Amino acid sequence: MDLLADIGHADQLTSAREENRVLQSKVKELSVRVHELLAENQALKAEVEIYREEFKRGGLSGHGLAEDGKEEFVDVEKEDDDVEDFITSGSGIYPCDPAVVLSHVHGAANPLCCSINPDDSLLATGGADSSLNLCRWGLALAPGDESSAKAVTDAIRIPCSGPVICVSFARVDNGRAFPVVAAGCMDGSVCLAYCGLDLDAATESKDRVLRPEVGNDCNGINQHGIKHGRYVKTVCWSPSAPLLASASADGTVQLTRVGDGALSGENFCGRVSMEIIQSIHFDSPVEAMCFLDNGDTLCCYVRGTSYLSYFNLKDGFKQTKYSLNGGCEFVF
Repeated sequence: MDLLADIGHADQLTSAREENRVLQSKVKELSVRVHELLAENQALKAEVEIYREEFKRGGLSGHGLAEDGKEEFVDVEKEDDDVEDFITSGSGIYPCDPAVVLSHVHGAANPLCCSINPDDSLLATGGADSSLNLCRWGLALAPGDESSAKAVTDAIRIPCSGPVICVSFARVDNGRAFPVVAAGCMDGSVCLAYCGLDLDAATESKDRVLRPEVGNDCNGINQHGIKHGRYVKTVCWSPSAPLLASASADGTVQLTRVGDGALSGENFCGRVSMEIIQSIHFDSPVEAMCFLDNGDTLCCYVRGTSYLSYFNLKDGFKQTKYSLNGGCEFVF
């Protein structure tokens, strides 16, 4: 009996040691993850401080950009140090009486961005709850005290893989509507979703998310869609074609051509072609960008610079820089 008891105790001890080994391995793994999260947190705090300093100064100065491609920048040298300061404008008077108030559009989470589609019928909002909401904001103008709450309740909620920090509706494709909305997320993904209203009854919100066609994976696109190395700061569509520009905090701008697929009706399949046609790399994040000249030019502003970068899509993405400093002259 003593021998059996000893064997039982030995088995318990072996089991406890194995369990302790597994727990130690898990603790080590979690400790590494904690250090990674702490480092990311410090980086985000540093970025917040940069924004605060920029806000206090009311502008930025300095130069510095490095990327592949041709460049052209003509700037008249000035001895006055004030030439490095941005010109500010505005009367300081802003609208203060809202026409519509949509309360708790993302529940308890903060809304982080918004955009209205070209026909003014839909409001897209991105939130810290990792959702993209499509709301018929005009319903809030209907008579009755509950109109605003009903507009929020009836909103289409599309799940994303991270907090949504920028959003943009597609314009047109060869003169016709292109019902797609792009949402840039904190995890570096860009969620493309169908925003037509003909699928309300038949399609779940999650099924509105557009995926790449099978075999469409490539650098910058995975099985779920467009993917950047860091969080997406801004997205914008060409006004004349289904071409999406997305900019990441790692300084990368990616231009993606989005194909049709079956985007409406009974043939809706949720898959479209996605093709990366150009990647542009900067030393710092792109804070703002837009298309000009009916989509023939992409304009980017890079943090820490005092010029705008124009890229000619019709001329091999040739770059031209235009200074934002007062007293400077420019050459096209």
